Amino acid sequence: MTKAKIEPDRIITNFLRANLSDPNSSRSGQWIYPDFPRVESLGDASFPRIGITILSESSNMMGIYDDNQYEKLIVQIDIVAKKGNGHSVTTTDEAMGTMSSGVNSNRMTFEYVPNSVTNVKHTITSFGTVTGVATNSAFTTPSAGIVEWSISTGDLNFAAADIVSYDTEAITSTSITYLEGKKLCQYLAREIIKVFRTQWRTDTTINGLRHPTKINNIPIPFDEDLGLFRQTLEYEFDAFNIGEGL
Repeated sequence: MTKAKIEPDRIITNFLRANLSDPNSSRSGQWIYPDFPRVESLGDASFPRIGITILSESSNMMGIYDDNQYEKLIVQIDIVAKKGNGHSVTTTDEAMGTMSSGVNSNRMTFEYVPNSVTNVKHTITSFGTVTGVATNSAFTTPSAGIVEWSISTGDLNFAAADIVSYDTEAITSTSITYLEGKKLCQYLAREIIKVFRTQWRTDTTINGLRHPTKINNIPIPFDEDLGLFRQTLEYEFDAFNIGEGL
């Protein structure tokens, strides 16, 4: 794998820009940068913000007569959100699973617990009614065509007749999640973790950084003076000849 001479903080910036969706749909500019966000001088429209900082590089010779270096890179990724600055994120046709008449098959769950559910579908046909209940213990025995979802866990509850009728059909759902403050930071941290885990082997913007390993996922206490929430990820990467190419 031969890669260009790009500094690793820029590589990670490019990778996250290519793979993350901005929850702040009202802006058109970039929101991910290779530095710590300048929080004092940024207005509400500039949040949330993500910054990438290189913490350390270390290396070993690849062989006695080989000058190339096999390197370890430690990176800090800071996610910053402003208090009171929230955004609604719509997830369209999220894959919930496949209906099955097996044991406990009526339990499916959202990746992120939504604030409202627009629809639940079997294949491409919507169920007639989607009803929210407070907790799983509030689930009832719904009639055919009715789906319940738990506001506390995001689990779904189907009618027994529908489980039989739509056996083997794909279940999808469109939902809306409101993200603000700590919840927004948590959401973006999980999205970053997911894209590193699933995209690093195939996405060309990762540009030679290998084996992303999560070291820490740290929520930072609320900064009252600046009105900011923050979450910090630390990652380790393997690479060859960082910043020089191979």
